[in-house]
Amino acid sequence: MRPIHLIISAFGPYADKCEMALSQLGTKGLYLITGDTGAGKTTIFDAIMFALYGEASGSSRETNMLRSKYADENTPTYVELLFQYGGKEYKIRRNPEYLRPAKRGNGFTAEKAEAELIYPDGSVLTNGKKVTEAVEILTGLDREQFKQIAMIAQGDFMKLLLASTKERSEIFRDIFKTKAYQRLQERLKSEAGALKNDYERLKQSISQYIEEIACEEEGILSNELAEIKLQSNLVTIEETVVFIESIITADEALRENWEEKLLNTEKRLEEVNHLLAEAEKYNKTYKEFLTTEKEWGQKLGELKLCQRVLDIETEKQPDLEKKVGLIQSAKDKLGQYRELQQTIDEMDAKEKQLSVHNKGLVNNMEKLRISDASLEELKKELDSLADLGINKQKLQSQIKETADKQKLARELLSGISQWNQMNQKLIVAQENYRRSFQRWEGAKKRFAQLERDFLDEQAGILASRLVEGECCPVCGSIEHPVKAVPSENAPTEAELQQAKSQSETCQAEVSRFSTDAGMLKGKAEAFKEELLKQSSKLLEFCLFEEIKEKAQQKEQGLRLESSEFINQLKAIENKINRKEILNKEIPETEHKRKELEGSIAKENQKIAALEAELNGLQNSKQVLAEKLEFDSKEAAEKHIKKLESEKLMMRQSFEKAKKRLEECKLAVTQYAVKMDALKGQLKELKKVDWDAENEKKALLVQEKSKLLSLITQVASRLDRNRSALHRIKLRKDELSEVEKRWTWVRALSNTANGNITGKEKIMLETYIQMTYFDRIIARANIRLMLMTSGQYELKRRVEAENRQSQSGLELDVIDHYNGSERSVKTLSGGESFQASLSLALGLSDEIQSSAGGIQLDTMFIDEGFGSLDEEALSQAIRALKGLTEGNKLIGIISHVSELKEKIDKHILVKKDKAGGSRAVISV
Repeated sequence: MRPIHLIISAFGPYADKCEMALSQLGTKGLYLITGDTGAGKTTIFDAIMFALYGEASGSSRETNMLRSKYADENTPTYVELLFQYGGKEYKIRRNPEYLRPAKRGNGFTAEKAEAELIYPDGSVLTNGKKVTEAVEILTGLDREQFKQIAMIAQGDFMKLLLASTKERSEIFRDIFKTKAYQRLQERLKSEAGALKNDYERLKQSISQYIEEIACEEEGILSNELAEIKLQSNLVTIEETVVFIESIITADEALRENWEEKLLNTEKRLEEVNHLLAEAEKYNKTYKEFLTTEKEWGQKLGELKLCQRVLDIETEKQPDLEKKVGLIQSAKDKLGQYRELQQTIDEMDAKEKQLSVHNKGLVNNMEKLRISDASLEELKKELDSLADLGINKQKLQSQIKETADKQKLARELLSGISQWNQMNQKLIVAQENYRRSFQRWEGAKKRFAQLERDFLDEQAGILASRLVEGECCPVCGSIEHPVKAVPSENAPTEAELQQAKSQSETCQAEVSRFSTDAGMLKGKAEAFKEELLKQSSKLLEFCLFEEIKEKAQQKEQGLRLESSEFINQLKAIENKINRKEILNKEIPETEHKRKELEGSIAKENQKIAALEAELNGLQNSKQVLAEKLEFDSKEAAEKHIKKLESEKLMMRQSFEKAKKRLEECKLAVTQYAVKMDALKGQLKELKKVDWDAENEKKALLVQEKSKLLSLITQVASRLDRNRSALHRIKLRKDELSEVEKRWTWVRALSNTANGNITGKEKIMLETYIQMTYFDRIIARANIRLMLMTSGQYELKRRVEAENRQSQSGLELDVIDHYNGSERSVKTLSGGESFQASLSLALGLSDEIQSSAGGIQLDTMFIDEGFGSLDEEALSQAIRALKGLTEGNKLIGIISHVSELKEKIDKHILVKKDKAGGSRAVISV
């Protein structure tokens, strides 16, 4: 890849557009990029990197920081690179994201990052990411590889020279992509650690299970079990398993022995329980006999009592017959009570009718009074509703007049709003006129200045054509002692015409804005006069500025006045409707009054008739009541019920006493039979010593409980021991597998991570990198031997200084003048530069080789030559010229003045006083 033409615009320190025809530097050899500090020497390489990959070379140069701070806001920022690859030419144009003036309105807008790649056949590829990918495919290099091959910076290759094994390994990791070996090391180390943890966990788990094993505390196996639990080493795990199995066998035999004893105890307990059951049955039967005998005696006493009660009830039977006669006599008189009740019921009905008619009379009298009062009020209200039509017409006229005034007030407010809009447009137009006038003034002054500079420059142009001895076309002199010198900043005729055209355009714009402002002002003033004229119809005399406020106040007052008139009109219309209702309601009320007077007369007649009938019924009632014992039929019937109840109770008491006597006789007979049966049962049952048998039972129950507890303990111990033994056997097999895997993974991890005891700490990744490093050193020594006249040769240190730190990538130097071998850190400043430059060139060659033999026809070397003496500088230049054999072009970025004499081709970078930089190629 060879750059041919480079354009930098508003990029870094380059404020304006800067073009560099790099093809002028030729196709091989050395060229020098020199200039002021900070002028932008390295920026040339940054621009090439940005064009190809969208990023600058340094990590501190972000793409959003690439726009020049010296650039005019209208100057675009971009880089354009024409380069040759494989004999074909490609062009890339790329710009970063930056802020530019907005095309419409004021302010700024973001110019998005864009990229364009033009292929030799003219096809175009856009999109920054796609262009970068296309460059990587074309060159076979990504950004980091291109940077490491094409740019050798002093700080970077000096860091590589003096780095430790760990630091150098980190550098090589990114360059030669050895990260996978490091990940393998870490994975092996991690897996070995995990397996170790698993092994320790399984050992701990087995120890916990052994801790759960239990046996008889006073047994012969107890001491041996305690010793096993104290052991921390599980080498004897097989023996431990056998011992646990012997504990389980012993506990099984012990449980069988206790279960046999338990069976014998339960048989003896069953016999005692049988005897106690017999004793309990005898005691129960005896107690039942005593209870029956007692109850038999009680029944005999009750039998005598029942006989006396029956005798008393028999004596009461004559009184029963008397009550029967009284009941019959009372029933015969019930008919007379019915006649009395009918008279009373008829009187109640008449009294109710009388009450109803009295209430009706009172209600009608009250209705008549209310009707009279209402009729009087209605007539008064009708008299008050006169002259309503005249008032209605007057209010309708006032409402119309108020509405017309409201319309005029709203029109005035709308006009004021329109005038404000017109006035705002006038202000904008006047501001546009003022700004355009200022631009015209500026353009006019610039044109005048350029015209003066152009005319002044004519003297310099004429002076450049003067020849000694020939006449001056202006003054005619043949001697020209002080010629006018052309100015570097003089304008061209095209620039003068452009400034003139811009001035004329601004003048036309001023005229247009002036006309617009004048028309708007005339319209606004005319509209203002019309508004003042209209306001005089509604408002008292006021200034134009007061129209809006007074019109708003007037409109608000008119709105309230209109609302009041409308409410008054509604009230009058409601009264008119009420008058029509009254004209109908008064006749109806008079008619209802006449009907009420008729109803009152009828009610008085009915009341007089009912009062006469009630007097006759009262006399009949008095005659019947004097003949009867009770006041009513209900009282007589109640007396009859009482007599019948007493009769029934006397009969029931007699029957109950008779029945109770029979029941007592039967119970006495039943108790006597039961006592004979219980005596027979007692003779058949055997008498047992209850207390002695209960004492035997208590002892047997205690013995059974103890045996059950012992059996439960040994059964629980057996379950725990069998479960623990099962888990120990499982963990034992798992532990064996984990130990085998841990053994060989640990060996691999120690080998890959350089942790083998007694050997150098060389990791797998370092071992791979050593191969690359040896090839780099071999390539570097070719340049270093040339630069140092065969004195120095680089060599990778074979043996580490100690066995503790990482090794394998340490670097020494052989001094062939005295035959010594020492660390590169002992070299002087100039010697260190020679060694680091050689190493960097060797690294660049190796990277190109690793990248598939890709050849770059261009390389940059940044600084470092200032530390070399004259001879060392010549040797370095000679070595670098050796690199240019074939078609390779190397650019050296430096401000060392001696290089200007040794290198013919230059790119000179200068700072401008106004800010910014520019570059000039000198061949």
